[in-house]
Amino acid sequence: MHNRRDITETNLKPALLDAVNTQTVFLEAQVATFTRHRSRLCVVREHKEKARLDLLDEDGPDCPDAELYSEASSAMTGSKYSHSNSRVSSRSSKNRRKAERKKLSLKEGSPMEDRALMFALGEIITTVDKMREEVHGLLKALVLFQFDKHAEKLQAAYDHALQMMEGAVPEVWPENVQNSQAPLTGPNSTANSIMASYQQQQQQRPAAAQDLEVLAPPKMRNGIKWKLAILT
Repeated sequence: MHNRRDITETNLKPALLDAVNTQTVFLEAQVATFTRHRSRLCVVREHKEKARLDLLDEDGPDCPDAELYSEASSAMTGSKYSHSNSRVSSRSSKNRRKAERKKLSLKEGSPMEDRALMFALGEIITTVDKMREEVHGLLKALVLFQFDKHAEKLQAAYDHALQMMEGAVPEVWPENVQNSQAPLTGPNSTANSIMASYQQQQQQRPAAAQDLEVLAPPKMRNGIKWKLAILT
């Protein structure tokens, strides 16, 4: 347009290389954080399972309410955080959800650390998944200006990140966790378990939408084609 082909060398190509470096560094950071959160989630779940088994040992193997007490304990642990935010009930739905999310602390040992880790992992997957179109456009520009090696590395790094995160979904969001919000009542219910169930429903009601969001695995857009066949 302006007969300035030199701009390709002075501006465009350096910008493409900067973009590759930025995307690569970002992906590495996301993968590292994802791996760290995933490992920590396994540790937290192991600790919770050990606590549940210890409770079974204390109550005896024939105690029908041991499972219920374990669930009730978790419900009561989460409920104390509901009281502190009771004043937000008059605010907008958006503000309520924001307030509820503050309960999800990634601090080690926090009562809802497992939920916080699941939420953080879901956020990372969603963020990386949304990069498909952007990465596709960058790959095309790199190949167009003969930066094939850079394009190959970026495509491999992004493909690795997507596959690793997709493969972790069944582990992070197993079926038993997604169904863990079932009522605590049943044929073997006791007065304590029924009361715990009622308190869970009443005190955790504001967090119900968020809890479903945390417990549901993120949707990955595998139908979007982003790879370049020339690089495979």
